[in-house]
Amino acid sequence: MSITQLVALGLVIGSNNLSAALTLGALGQRSRRTRIVGVFGVFEFLVPLVGIALGQTLANSLEDHARWISASVLFALGGMSLRAGLHRHRADDRLARRAASWGGIVLIAAGLSVDNLVVGFGLGVADRPAIAVASTIAIFSMTFTWIGLDLGNEARRHWESRAEVGAGLLLIALGVASAADWL
Repeated sequence: MSITQLVALGLVIGSNNLSAALTLGALGQRSRRTRIVGVFGVFEFLVPLVGIALGQTLANSLEDHARWISASVLFALGGMSLRAGLHRHRADDRLARRAASWGGIVLIAAGLSVDNLVVGFGLGVADRPAIAVASTIAIFSMTFTWIGLDLGNEARRHWESRAEVGAGLLLIALGVASAADWL
């Protein structure tokens, strides 16, 4: 996997954290920035590794179909992110308000990382370098979280849905690129 592909992957996957961080920042959680970025970073690093390990375990039995499975998983995940960005729910605000505690931040980080498990699985089936992928995702996710917490104080309503829609479209593009064997 090239540096360009890793950066593209990091941008796509990490952008999901931007919407959550915007919400947390808008709800006054910016003061807990280090805690939030740290917890998000741990999840964003470890969860793709689990997904990659699962994907590699199944890769032998699915070897002939790996590219299409990877593309399908990424495409479906992109569609779900796109849908979430277009249909916001008030429950998201209530969840973010509860994020002041360690437990709340861990729950949000776990929720955000579910897609990373699926992406990691798809990339594991396609036999991608695990540590490079997980590190890239974690670095971009932490960066987006940091930025989102700051921007969230100013412009949550304008950016939150756009970030999820953008992430969804980018994941769909990543799925197409995977299907075309460009990754």
